Amino acid sequence: MIEYQTSSFSQDEIRQAAQIQIQELPQGFLSSLGEKPLALIFEHVATSQFGVMVIAKESSNNRVIGYVFGATDTGQLYKDFLIRRTFQAIRYFLPKLLSWDRITKAIETLFYPARKQQKRQDQEECKAELLDLAVVQDYHGKGIAQHLFGEFVEQLREKGVGCFDIPTTAGLDRAHRFYEKMGAIKVGSVIVHEDRPTYIYRYIIQTRKHG
Repeated sequence: MIEYQTSSFSQDEIRQAAQIQIQELPQGFLSSLGEKPLALIFEHVATSQFGVMVIAKESSNNRVIGYVFGATDTGQLYKDFLIRRTFQAIRYFLPKLLSWDRITKAIETLFYPARKQQKRQDQEECKAELLDLAVVQDYHGKGIAQHLFGEFVEQLREKGVGCFDIPTTAGLDRAHRFYEKMGAIKVGSVIVHEDRPTYIYRYIIQTRKHG
């Protein structure tokens, strides 16, 4: 049986989710940082007032098989991280950033919310975002990702959020098809890292009808 958990995550559950990121998305910048820095990021999202996280796990053995996380306001989530996690961030991230390429990508990631806002100033802004979703390989095609996405939508709906954006790197066609299938619409693009653009998908959260 699969359970979907939205709060009170253990350190082991956070660690397992970080390992899934490394296993399933090895080409990403975050995966290149290693397990401890990633676990710090996951822990922050799980505990910050601006973070939203859902994990899928097997109820029989508490094995985490997938996760989704995001923010009600990505810019505020980053600021909250820098305020609350400064010393841990220096300890875990500094050894990993001893190359100009990684330093550049870290800076680009931090300034992404401001770039997106500037790029899309002519349209309604969605401060909430779905930042990452992954499911272990042997559970692909079983509807886990769809359930995680649905639970994420419910969490934002309960917080009064009306829409959220999904930044997705160009070239990840499978992810693009998934978000389109879930009802998200491509609304633009922004350059986060200079090698390729990031497409912005938008999902409108429908208000629940009463009666």
